[in-house]
Amino acid sequence: MMKYVFESKEKDELIQETVKELNVSEEELYYQITELESGKLFKSKKFQITAYKKEDIIAYIKEFIKQLSDTMDLEIAVEIRVEGDNFQIQLVSSNNAILIGKDGRTLNAIQVLLKQAVQNNIEYPLHIHVDASNYRAKQEHNFEYEMKKLMKEVQRTKMDIKLEPMNSYQRRMIHNLSNKFDDIETYSTGEGKERYITIAYKEK
Repeated sequence: MMKYVFESKEKDELIQETVKELNVSEEELYYQITELESGKLFKSKKFQITAYKKEDIIAYIKEFIKQLSDTMDLEIAVEIRVEGDNFQIQLVSSNNAILIGKDGRTLNAIQVLLKQAVQNNIEYPLHIHVDASNYRAKQEHNFEYEMKKLMKEVQRTKMDIKLEPMNSYQRRMIHNLSNKFDDIETYSTGEGKERYITIAYKEK
């Protein structure tokens, strides 16, 4: 992964100089600016920018998937959609069952490995989401549907419901979903893998 590092005494001009040097727009870059330690009491400030091209990151992800495809002996097509810091990666294979795995475990492993690879090569906090033939999207839709049913049940009975422990992403989905209900609140209890959510009735 190509990393570009430039320094300047003027922070405001640093981005413009980087864009000009790399011949790209600012929207095509991911960058962070840091102030360098001068080491001397009266020495003027100096700033450093560390930048990555969006096209290089996309190429890196595609190469990662290609190597994965070779390792799994499976043809995998990849489509990448970028929105800000979010990289939505859609995989399609002739054998999605193998690519996704039981309960999505293989797909989860691919996402973890890709996230780690990107984090090891890019000093910038990107969000990587990997799906295969919209498997996650369908799962999330079904999950939301079931959670809405439970929230409506709490509305009807005014009795709290404790859910099974689940991961942080699912808990966040439930918290966000509860905001659509004026008389429902959710809170998390427990630590680590045992952390669970309670759906509670809230008086208006």
